[in-house]
Amino acid sequence: MTPTETVNRALAIARRRQADAPSVQMFDSIVRQLEYMARVLSGEESDRSKMKSIIVGQYALREIEDVDPEFAEVLFDVQTIASKMAKGLRVT
Repeated sequence: MTPTETVNRALAIARRRQADAPSVQMFDSIVRQLEYMARVLSGEESDRSKMKSIIVGQYALREIEDVDPEFAEVLFDVQTIASKMAKGLRVT
């Protein structure tokens, strides 16, 4: 799976979780972070400076992993992508 596909998959799951639990602010944060990453990966957003602030992996570890392992796994993958991009590495 490409980085774009991984982020889009995570975003689709996050939006479903957000719709199911609209009062849970964590999902709002995750969706915003994933939308930013999707814009960067598509070239729509050129500012990568916020990439180092992506914390979806922390949410996955602390809040999601025990109750939703599928979602947590894709968020861990996204966090890896964000970490590489924050270091200026190319992701493919």
